[in-house]
Amino acid sequence: MKRTILLTGLLFSTLFLAAQSGSWIIRLNNKTILSTRQENAVKNIKKISSAEWKRSGKLEIIFAEDEKNTWMRYFLLVDESDNELVRKDSTTHAKISLAVLRKAFAGKKLIKIYTTISPLDPNIAIRMRRVHLCTLQLP
Repeated sequence: MKRTILLTGLLFSTLFLAAQSGSWIIRLNNKTILSTRQENAVKNIKKISSAEWKRSGKLEIIFAEDEKNTWMRYFLLVDESDNELVRKDSTTHAKISLAVLRKAFAGKKLIKIYTTISPLDPNIAIRMRRVHLCTLQLP
């Protein structure tokens, strides 16, 4: 019995880790500012200029799944205090206007972009882990 539970847990852990694999692109006003496959809280920091932040345009997040159609993906945009200010549900591609971001992040210095997943079957329970995609340093 214990062995079955252990093996089931190991299987779900393996599936969950594999589900978080992929590559992503972060674009600001149609300019690619980050393209990677690796989560790195130090290297995936990008400074946004004041002129770029004030322009009208969009922030675009594109996540290319290694295994398609197995999970629902979410994008979370949080501030430096880890308050979730913008969320895009059930998508691998999100476009957010800079006007919306300026309003949501007024007075903030950082936008941290995370992704997380949940299974398509709501009866499956897994532990969700946020994956850090990028941090934007605001002017």
